Amino acid sequence: MGLFRKSKEEKERKELKRHIDKLMKDYSKEKIDGDTYFKKMMDLTTSHQKKKK
Repeated sequence: MGLFRKSKEEKERKELKRHIDKLMKDYSKEKIDGDTYFKKMMDLTTSHQKKKK
């Protein structure tokens, strides 16, 4: 049981990191503004926290 749970958590963490990296890249290339970046980052972290519960 522990091995599978860890694997699931690792997959979720990698997925979250992938989304965050994309947001950071879009922001650095000025594809999105600061307000949009902040809102999307907050949405990502909030949804990840809700999934953990």
